Amino acid sequence: MTNLSILNAGLLVEGLERDLDVSTDTLALALAVDRRTVERWRANQSVPQGKTRERLGELIALRDQLLQMFGTPDAARDWLRSSSRYLGGFTPEESLKAGRIDRVRADLDGLAAGVFL
Repeated sequence: MTNLSILNAGLLVEGLERDLDVSTDTLALALAVDRRTVERWRANQSVPQGKTRERLGELIALRDQLLQMFGTPDAARDWLRSSSRYLGGFTPEESLKAGRIDRVRADLDGLAAGVFL
């Protein structure tokens, strides 16, 4: 996991957007917050609290696992945008937008374990 502090949420948000090439709206949906909340984090005007902090940590861990597994941000992005049989034909990115970080993680864990559906 990243060594950046949650107190510097701006760098965390920027890193997720850059590495995964996802929009502010996608992050907001994945974290179940308003897009303005993500914008305040990016500007370091506030920090995630409680359950949202945990979800942000899960998303960062997912990003780190993606980069470790696929080696490059481009390869990780390609996987995020590819249809998944495990996710019923949806892409992992679509599952993130539905707030299902857990399902994306399970899909990635299955892939890492050699389970191909």
